[in-house]
Amino acid sequence: MSMAASGSLVLVALVAAPSVQAAGNAPDSKPTIVLQRVPVPNTDREMGMGIAEFPPNAAKPRHAATGPELCYVLEGEVTVQVDGQPPKVVHAGETFRLPAGVVHVTRAGPAGAKVVAAWVHTPGQAFNLPAPN
Repeated sequence: MSMAASGSLVLVALVAAPSVQAAGNAPDSKPTIVLQRVPVPNTDREMGMGIAEFPPNAAKPRHAATGPELCYVLEGEVTVQVDGQPPKVVHAGETFRLPAGVVHVTRAGPAGAKVVAAWVHTPGQAFNLPAPN
């Protein structure tokens, strides 16, 4: 086999090989894609809507949102772990809501997940605030 052919085989093998995560190191979810933002009349707040995609077993790190959230799982499943509460598994076709200020982690199942979310927040201010472990 020529050098070029064996190099091509190695390249094909590397591209085709699935990525492997170290045990206990779940990948981060992808950034939420904001679909729309609209002002809430007679307030300094706005409503937003977006889609969050989670690769398999990916997680959004511990955080608290500054406004309430309402989420609908489009595909897959997510486990929502709110501090002080048992984990809740939410499947495709189901919803969950989170009040403002609640520290939580959202983690996808082994098939990943896609979630549409709606939220309320103050424009110009951070929405998700990291929470210490």
